[in-house]
Amino acid sequence: MHALVALDALARLGTVWEAAEELGITRSGVSHRLAMLEGILGFDLATRAGTGVVLTPRGKSYAEQVRRSLILLANAQEERANCDIEGGLRVSSTAGFSSMWLCKHIASFHTAHPNIWLQIVTASELDDVTNSEADLFIAFGDGKWPKHLVKHLYDVAYTPMCSPALLNAQGGLHQPADVLRFPLLMRRWDDWRRWLAISSVEIPKLSAGIAFPT
Repeated sequence: MHALVALDALARLGTVWEAAEELGITRSGVSHRLAMLEGILGFDLATRAGTGVVLTPRGKSYAEQVRRSLILLANAQEERANCDIEGGLRVSSTAGFSSMWLCKHIASFHTAHPNIWLQIVTASELDDVTNSEADLFIAFGDGKWPKHLVKHLYDVAYTPMCSPALLNAQGGLHQPADVLRFPLLMRRWDDWRRWLAISSVEIPKLSAGIAFPT
């Protein structure tokens, strides 16, 4: 396609340097593309004329056909660009992100794309990208998911939360190790383990706590 576009530019503008300037490449780049196209076609498209290059009669005839084809492609692309996207889109997201952000934008998305059938499914784990029926995942993790195109949205900071009444109960909370005096609410024990490890707190065996799915 790059070679065909180079041929079209040369046919329209008449010189290699003008074609190169329009395409944003070097003159040798234009010549290389034409030579590659000639190798594919099996005949000469251009020949030297003095200090310049002109199309051969056969090259001029072929360039006219290429020009018509490029116009058809451009028109098809423009027509398609003006058509609204349609079809189904299944998004896998964590429950928290779905309820606190995604659901607030569904109305505007539907207004912009009324022909899309949108389905939101809830992932069981924050970093789950294994649902084979999902088209798009919104997940929390390090982004190392093979066979997926990953785009970083934003960083997430974790911090423990507690009821205000606990701040002064059982001696209060003054340092990270103090949380071990209370029943810990968790999605999984590893979250507390990582947070305590950053503060160099020895990790006890899990003896008490309440686990939630999200």
